[in-house]
Amino acid sequence: MKKVNVFCVLFFCFSSGSAFSEENRVPVTEQGAIEEGRTAAEILGGCAKMIPTERLLVKGTITVRKQRGIVLAECPYKLLLDWGAHTPSAECLLLDAQGTSLVERAVLSRPAGQPAQIKLYSGPEQKPEESPSYAGRICGSDMTWMDLSFDFLWWKDVKFDATPRGECRLGRDCDIVVTVPPGPIPGCSAVRIWIDRQWRCLMQAEQLDPQGNPVRTMWVQRVKKVQDRWMIPELEIETLNSGHRTRLFVDDVAEP
Repeated sequence: MKKVNVFCVLFFCFSSGSAFSEENRVPVTEQGAIEEGRTAAEILGGCAKMIPTERLLVKGTITVRKQRGIVLAECPYKLLLDWGAHTPSAECLLLDAQGTSLVERAVLSRPAGQPAQIKLYSGPEQKPEESPSYAGRICGSDMTWMDLSFDFLWWKDVKFDATPRGECRLGRDCDIVVTVPPGPIPGCSAVRIWIDRQWRCLMQAEQLDPQGNPVRTMWVQRVKKVQDRWMIPELEIETLNSGHRTRLFVDDVAEP
C-alpha cells in the first residue's frame, strides 16, 4: 500500500494550506477572522465538505475504559473509506482483542438524498445480521453507528443552538448548531454540534434525548502535527453517568 501524507480521525484532516502557527501551536486562518453571517445550514454543510473523498484505509483501536483509566475492552478496527464514490460508502472490520479474528463487518453507504444505510455481518463466517439502529453501540463501546457514519452532518433540519457560539472542550472557538434526524432514532431527538470557526470541522457533538438533555458526548482529545499536516489522532466518547469512556485512536492511514 502507498502511504499518503494524510492523518485523520473519523476522516477529518488539515493541510499546511490552512496556515497553522508553528510558534503558537494553534492554527490561524490566512485571512484573519472568519467572515460572519453564515446560516446554520451553511456551517454544517461546510463541515461535511471537510471529509476527504479519496479512498483511504484507516487502522486503529477502540478502547473502553473506566474514567480512572482501567481498560475494560479493546477492539482493533480497519476502515476502508470511499466517500468520494458515486454512492459514498465505507466498510468497517471489527476484530478481536488480538486483531486476528473478525468479530463484525459493517458496510455503510449513503445514497443521494437518503439517510446512511448499514448492513451488518457477524463472525468469520459473515452471518448476515439485522441492520442496527444508528444509536446501536459498536462492540459494547460508547461509540455508535451514528458516530461512525457521521450521518448527522447531512441532516437537513438544522438551526443554531440557544447558545450559538462557545468553546469546545479543546478550548477552540466554535459555532454551535443543533440538527434533527430525518426519521426516528431511539434515544436521539437531535445532535448538538460544535464546529470550529477557523477549521470548519467538527470538534464536539452531543446526542440529545427526547427531553433535549445530553446523554452522550464525543469530542476531539488532542491535535498534533505530523510532517506538513495537522491531525486529530484521538476522539473521546462518553455515555454520561455510565462510569466509562471510549477512546478511538487512529494508528495509520494509507491509500489502498
